[in-house]
Amino acid sequence: MIDEALGDLAKWLMQADVGLGLVALVGLSMSISHLFALVANRLTPRQILIQLILDGLVLSLALVLACLINMLLLGAFAGAVLDPGELLAKLGPALIPGLFYCFVAAPYISDLIASVIWAMIHLNVVTLLHVQFDVPYGQALLLATPGFVVALLMVMAVFHQGWQGAYRRLASELAPSADC
Repeated sequence: MIDEALGDLAKWLMQADVGLGLVALVGLSMSISHLFALVANRLTPRQILIQLILDGLVLSLALVLACLINMLLLGAFAGAVLDPGELLAKLGPALIPGLFYCFVAAPYISDLIASVIWAMIHLNVVTLLHVQFDVPYGQALLLATPGFVVALLMVMAVFHQGWQGAYRRLASELAPSADC
């Protein structure tokens, strides 16, 4: 029953084939979740827009790198030779849960929600690898995990850098002035 449900999910994801455009939207969604920190730091609208675009591009790059790592591992261990665009088109729909990342205002709301969204993305990729390339679930999990970890580390680095900069800015504003 679970195998049939996962197969149906994979078929639906394949029909929602939007590829690279979806990667960019997910990157922007993740960037928008960072908006709360940018507003809290009293940045100007222009600074916020520039930061959102830069973060969105970096986060999209993280997802593209994850797909490329999946492609290399798929080619090396499963014998499937793919064009990167073809792989992005096939695995892009697995990123659909990432479109809802914009509602995650971690750490203001919950890291748990973000973790669940990332787990859903990873499980979607595993399911699509199984259905698209006839790779057993265990092997698909092993093939998808390194790319997932790289993307997750890049996302954590972008957000950590943003939070760290916010805390430094706040600390400099709160530091006692020498005029007193």
